[in-house]
Amino acid sequence: MEAIAARPAWTFAQKGIVVLAGALLLWSIAGLIAEPSFSTAADAPTERVLWVDFNGWHALSGFLLFGPAFYFALRPAWAVAYALIAGASLVLTSIWIALSTEALFVLTLPNNETDAVFHLASGLAFLGVAAIQLTRDRSQE
Repeated sequence: MEAIAARPAWTFAQKGIVVLAGALLLWSIAGLIAEPSFSTAADAPTERVLWVDFNGWHALSGFLLFGPAFYFALRPAWAVAYALIAGASLVLTSIWIALSTEALFVLTLPNNETDAVFHLASGLAFLGVAAIQLTRDRSQE
């Protein structure tokens, strides 16, 4: 009988992106349930879910950004790369959202200030995960 090779323990980044993405995916699901509309009009309906404006477009963007985290969590280096990319994406969109109530020309955000804070905080959390992992990796060299 062959011995089964033990899998290495997951890194902080692998665990971190799964936890963050999992929570944000649940938030996206709640947003889609609260307002499933994919309307693109300037007055497209939105529903606030935990201080953030949601409609079908916002929920879909959450699925597209956070769903891949579970694949990228399979390898330590991928997890760090994902955390950096997701974090940068969220920080950049927070700037756009802070400046406009209509992001990507389809997503209406009447309460753009709170949405911008949400994106900034989420982005900084992902960047924090990457920074902590990179610091741990350097200290082990």
